[in-house]
Order: sequence, then C-alpha cells, then structure tokens
Amino acid sequence: MDKEEEKFIFRGYFENELKRLGLKRKVVCEMLNCTAPTLKDRINNPGRFTISEINKLENNGFEIKKRLI
Repeated sequence: MDKEEEKFIFRGYFENELKRLGLKRKVVCEMLNCTAPTLKDRINNPGRFTISEINKLENNGFEIKKRLI
C-alpha cells in the first residue's frame, strides 16, 4: 500500500469515528486547540498528529492509536 492509499484510508476512518461519536470537525478543532486547516492537514498527513493530540482524541472516545501506530 502506498502513502496516498494510506492517507485515503485514514481519512475514511477518521470520518467514521466522527460519525460514531456524533462529533463535528469544529468540535475536534476545539478539542485539539487547532484551526480547521490544521486539522485537515493532520487528517491528510496522519503522521503529523502530535502525541498530545492523539491522547486528547483517545480521551474523547476516538479509537485512533491503532490506526496511527
């Protein structure tokens, strides 16, 4: 699997997590204290999430570590 496929798969997974948790991107931006463009960049380049951001997502119900590690 190449990098573009990985990005596409992660975007889909992230969107599914938003739906599962009933959250909007705006809420996630507030949770991570970031702007919408920054969140979009993180979703498109999952390796750019910081450990702190990953922990915040996990603490708010996201099952994300297994997709990033």
